[in-house]
Amino acid sequence: MFYIYIKPKLKNMRTRLIILLIIAKFIFANTAFCQLRARPVVPPDSILKNMNNFLQYNNDHLMFDGDFVTYDEHGHNISKGQFLKMVATGNYLPLQLYSKYNAWEYQLYKLKPGADSDVQAMLKQTGLTDYGIYQMKGKPFPNFHYVDLNGKVYTTANTKGKIVVLKAWFTSCIPCVAEMPELNKLVDKYKNRKDIIFVSIAFDSKEKLQKFTKRTLFKYAIVPVSMDYIQDTLHGTGYPIHWVINKQGVVVSMSYDSGEMIAALNKEAAK
Repeated sequence: MFYIYIKPKLKNMRTRLIILLIIAKFIFANTAFCQLRARPVVPPDSILKNMNNFLQYNNDHLMFDGDFVTYDEHGHNISKGQFLKMVATGNYLPLQLYSKYNAWEYQLYKLKPGADSDVQAMLKQTGLTDYGIYQMKGKPFPNFHYVDLNGKVYTTANTKGKIVVLKAWFTSCIPCVAEMPELNKLVDKYKNRKDIIFVSIAFDSKEKLQKFTKRTLFKYAIVPVSMDYIQDTLHGTGYPIHWVINKQGVVVSMSYDSGEMIAALNKEAAK
């Protein structure tokens, strides 16, 4: 509680208005501050100052793969899915808080009008990517019917009881092609495991993919699909994308990094 004493000589309309504005600003600022459940690890103004600051924060503090506690902008608990969906709008910063429980805690921080548009776009992309992973990981992989370039058919039914390693890519994607030698070695490593199959889906035409295979060796089965299928059904937001689907048809890993995929596959293959 606080009190302001106004001398009688200040009691004119203009002075009163100025004082009321100061009081309102003070109350608003402190109310907004009090909505945070704990002190932020990095102040939001610093994070949002420029793209470099945001990228550094994103790299060091936004870890959505494991368990974490989430709050809305008013400090109320919400589900992980609700939290990531809100981040995916591009209107909220996932603000990491200092936790007295030694856990990862995040609270939504509403971006102010006029926020850096590049930072906002990157924030939206980050949110869409993480929300897409959330929608897939730990859930049954959508029913599929793939026909590769050689006419071999892969379906939900005929791959049951097998580990499916899936990659989404396209021929002009430089990172997608650059990782192929590493993935070919992975296929060779598990060539005697009949319970592990490697399939890739690409949104290029069948003719373009056939032409690609004449100049580049890729030991995955190659299946032409539509871009909409990858984005809408499989929630992909970038390339390359990797999924590891266990013998029960459940997605145990979805990542944009081959190293993460390989680690997940090795773990699943050892069971």
